[in-house]
Amino acid sequence: MKTLSLCLTLLVVFSAVGWGQLGPNGATASFRGSLPPPPTADLDVEQEAALQAELAEVRRDFVRVAGHPLAADAEIFLKAVRYALEFHEWYDKKPEDGVAKARALLAEARSRIDGLRRGQITWAGGSGWKVLGFRSRIDGSAQPYAVEIPPGLTVPGPMQVPMWIWLHGRGDTATDLHFLHGKLTARKPGQFQPAGTIVLHPFGRYCNGYKSAGETDVFEARDAAVARFHADPDRIALAGFSMGGAGAWHLGAHYADQWACVHAGAGFVDVKRYQKLAPEKYPPWYEQKLWGVYDVPAAARNFLNVPLVIYSGELDPQRDAAEYMTGILAGEGLRPPHLIGAGMGHKYHPEMLKEVQRLIEEAVDKGRDPWPRQVHLQTASPWHRHLFWVHIEQFAEPWKEARVDAEISDADKTIQVKTRNVAKVRIDRNEATRGYRLVVDGKEQADGESVKGTGNTTGPIDAAFRERFVVVLPERAGMNPEVDEWVRLESSRFLKRWRSLMRGEAIVMEPSELTPETAGTRVLWGDPLSNPAIAAVADQLAVAWGDGEIRIAGKVYPASRHVPLLIQAMPDGSRVVLNSGLTFREAHDRSNSLQNPKLPDWAILDISVPPGAETAGRVVAADFFP
Repeated sequence: MKTLSLCLTLLVVFSAVGWGQLGPNGATASFRGSLPPPPTADLDVEQEAALQAELAEVRRDFVRVAGHPLAADAEIFLKAVRYALEFHEWYDKKPEDGVAKARALLAEARSRIDGLRRGQITWAGGSGWKVLGFRSRIDGSAQPYAVEIPPGLTVPGPMQVPMWIWLHGRGDTATDLHFLHGKLTARKPGQFQPAGTIVLHPFGRYCNGYKSAGETDVFEARDAAVARFHADPDRIALAGFSMGGAGAWHLGAHYADQWACVHAGAGFVDVKRYQKLAPEKYPPWYEQKLWGVYDVPAAARNFLNVPLVIYSGELDPQRDAAEYMTGILAGEGLRPPHLIGAGMGHKYHPEMLKEVQRLIEEAVDKGRDPWPRQVHLQTASPWHRHLFWVHIEQFAEPWKEARVDAEISDADKTIQVKTRNVAKVRIDRNEATRGYRLVVDGKEQADGESVKGTGNTTGPIDAAFRERFVVVLPERAGMNPEVDEWVRLESSRFLKRWRSLMRGEAIVMEPSELTPETAGTRVLWGDPLSNPAIAAVADQLAVAWGDGEIRIAGKVYPASRHVPLLIQAMPDGSRVVLNSGLTFREAHDRSNSLQNPKLPDWAILDISVPPGAETAGRVVAADFFP
């Protein structure tokens, strides 16, 4: 594609987000040291009691339809009101406005419960805004999303329809209650109105930059909408602005095989540059490596697989990230259109908005090729090591940029593969290429042969919280009272943080409830004395307790004031996390660029240093497993 830079001088501006402008550090003006932030118009005791009573009544009605396949369509409203009450998420001008929102959601829940009971699903038909839910595989929670259906489009219909995914910008106060009420009462269309196309608006698990469970949310919402509205998987565009632009950069690069087009508007692409970190401010070495999980520059080459459209306001400070990326992309021989809104800050120019839409529509009309003849895979993250029919099975050096460039040659019936920092690569075949020769780095591979090597793709610790997990708490006193108290506080903190930031209920099980069939990573808290689930696997763990000591990686630490954290694959293929939840903490919520993994595969904490907003204790040792 040719470089396209259009600058028009018009006074009309289009805002891409309904929430606060980003500050220099990536935080909004509403950020006040926590997410969700404190209320601006809290309810009084009587208002809260009345809402609690009304919520309890509707929840009793919901029990009768809880097993319905579409029950999440109603449950999303109950969860929104429950969390608003628990975390005091009241951000309107006066408390009565918040009460009115909550009651509107409860009224909608009542109506849908009645519809589910009668088999009349009226809220998903017709055109306009549709507010819906799905049940997440991560924790079983009901998660919301919205869909815009243009007038005249009948879905689901006999023909598959194109779909755009629009990732919203940062909104510190855009919790479930406000997201749902805004979409439920919306009268105006969203940012784009592509013809004959549905537009999906994921919630993204609130405000995490579409990372961790927020990343999973986008795909779960997509899959729910594809199934429900008969959308065409090969004509899906990914687009977003601000935090949504950052999400489009990240999800577009790391999942380039999923989209017919990617549009990134005004979003950050990395940690170091966006945070303007000088070397003396760099975090520990392992955290720098973990920037590779989400940083886009180390995956820029993946945009050779998918059309990319970039937009920046001429005066927007976040234009810097786009210019940085265009330079990197140019180095890979790629020059996507970078549209510039003349005179614009953190906003779309209306003429540029039209041009962005035109370019995306052209790419979506062409559609995604699910089996392209060339695949280019670049990644530093074991989480994002698959594109189309190419898979990095093992890195030669973990957490360092790796590349695979593969091409199918029909002329000589060969699949040519070139790699960098790859110890083992897997190439899928389809019916057309089943008999083709496979040549990897100049060496022909025999059937069933693979490039050998070693590598670890289990961690880091935060990997556990992108997929299903269950939490197992201690059931008795452990080896040290100080550790027991730390475990009690930190496990409670994680469960609350999962609700407040990731908007779901972590599944908590008793040790006796675990069976070999229990699905998901087991997040175990305590030690072998306090938690039978830890005792059951203690002889398989990389950490050992004994004689008042903790031993790991050939080193010994006093067990009275040290706690081991780790993620480890078990011989049966399952996965265990020890004494950890999300490793990014409350202080990192000020900027979505900081909501990244902070610890590698294992760490030892000195808990004589009290937990805080940045760490759960003093990290005295941490590393990746070999």
